[in-house]
Amino acid sequence: MLISEPRTVPAAAAVDPPFVQPRLRVLDLLRFVAAMAVVLFHFGETRAWGTVNAFPALSGVTMFGSYGVRLFFMISGFVILMSAWGRTPGEFVVSRIARLYPAYWASVIILGAIALMGFITDHRPTLSELLANLTMFQHGLRIRDLEIVYWTLWHELVFYVMIACFAVVGITYRRVLGFMGGWIFLLALAERLDISLLKVGLAQFGAPYFIAGMSLYLIYRFGGSLLPWLFVGLAYAFGLVQLLGEGPSAVERFGEPLGTALVVGVISLMFLVMILVALGRLDGIDWRGLTLLGALTYPLYLFHHHVGFLMIQWLNPILGHRVTLPVVIGIVLVVAWAVYRFVEVPAQPRLKAALSRSLKIAD
Repeated sequence: MLISEPRTVPAAAAVDPPFVQPRLRVLDLLRFVAAMAVVLFHFGETRAWGTVNAFPALSGVTMFGSYGVRLFFMISGFVILMSAWGRTPGEFVVSRIARLYPAYWASVIILGAIALMGFITDHRPTLSELLANLTMFQHGLRIRDLEIVYWTLWHELVFYVMIACFAVVGITYRRVLGFMGGWIFLLALAERLDISLLKVGLAQFGAPYFIAGMSLYLIYRFGGSLLPWLFVGLAYAFGLVQLLGEGPSAVERFGEPLGTALVVGVISLMFLVMILVALGRLDGIDWRGLTLLGALTYPLYLFHHHVGFLMIQWLNPILGHRVTLPVVIGIVLVVAWAVYRFVEVPAQPRLKAALSRSLKIAD
C-alpha cells in the first residue's frame, strides 16, 4: 500500500479534505474480538454462577478480557479522527448521535425494566436515575450507571466532544499533533496536581488509547514520520504506567514478575496489532462478513451483561455451567443481532436525517 508523506500545511490552511478510504474491515474484526473479550471476562467470573470459581482455569485467561475496553478506545481514536477529518462539526455530531443513541436508548429502556422488576440487581433505579441514564451523561454527573458497562461510554462521549470542538478550528496534520501534545500535557498536570475534575474532563482512563489510535491514523494516512511514532510511544508508556499503578488483578493472581509480564504482554499485543493495521499489513483481512460482526459489537457490549447474567441464573441450575456458558454466549449474540436489525438499521438513518434537517433549519 502506498502512503504519501505528510502534506505541508500552512498556518492558516483550510481544513484538509476527507481521505477517501474503503472500509477497514479488519477494524470490524478487532471490535468484535474486543467485545467478545469483555463478554468472556464478565461471564468467566460472576456470582451468577453461584460461585466465582465456576471456571478456575478459563478465568485465568478471560480475566484479561477487561483490557478489551482499551482496545475499543484505541480503535475509536483511529476511526473517529478518520470520520471527523474534513467534516463540519455539525456533520460529525449528527453522525455520532445517530450512531450511538438508538441502541443505547433501547438498552436503557429494556435493562431499566429488568432492573425495576428486581432481576439481577438489588438496586431498583429511581425515575431521576433512569432519565439521567437516557442522556448518557450520568457518569460525568456522578449519577449511578444503570448498567455496569455504561461507564466507558462517558469516556467515548468526552472524546467525541473534544473532537467536535477540534473540528470547529479545522482538523489538519499539524493541529492533530498539537492537540495530542496539549492533551498529554494536561493529563500529566491533572495527575501531578491530583485535580479530579480535570481527570474526568480529559477522559483520563481512555486518553492514552485514544491518543495512540489518533497517532496511528496519522501514520496510516500520511506515513510513518517521527512525531506520530513518538506519540504512540508516549501513549503506550502512559497507559502502562496508569494500568500497573491500579494494581491489576493479574499481578494478584499470578504474582510478580509473571503477573506484570502478562499485563505488559497483553497491552503490547494490542498496540502491535493496531500498528500492523496502520502500516497496512492487515489489509488482506477484508471479508464482507466482518462488517456484520462489527455492527453487532455495540449492541453486544450494551446488552450482554444484564441479559447474560439473567440467562445464567435461569439456565445454570438446569444445564450446568459447562453447557450454559456457550448457550448464553449464543443468546447474547442473537440479542445483539436483533437490536442491530430491528433498532439500529431503521432508527439510525431516520435520526440522522431528522438531525440534519434541524441543522439546516437553524442555518
